[in-house]
Amino acid sequence: MLIISLILLTAFVLAPVTAFLAGQRGYDMSSWYLAGLFLGPLGLLAGLLPKRNHEPEALFGLGGQ
Repeated sequence: MLIISLILLTAFVLAPVTAFLAGQRGYDMSSWYLAGLFLGPLGLLAGLLPKRNHEPEALFGLGGQ
């Protein structure tokens, strides 16, 4: 019972942290919240992802032409 409680507590603590980190990097917070909730520590991979560039040139590969 202790193991299950520890896993649930970890999941519910890491899910908001994962969503916050993903939101700071420009990713969808709700999908990363679910990733943090179900995958626990693996959901923290959002913290290792690079920041997204929201410039239109970056989206279409125009490069300022």
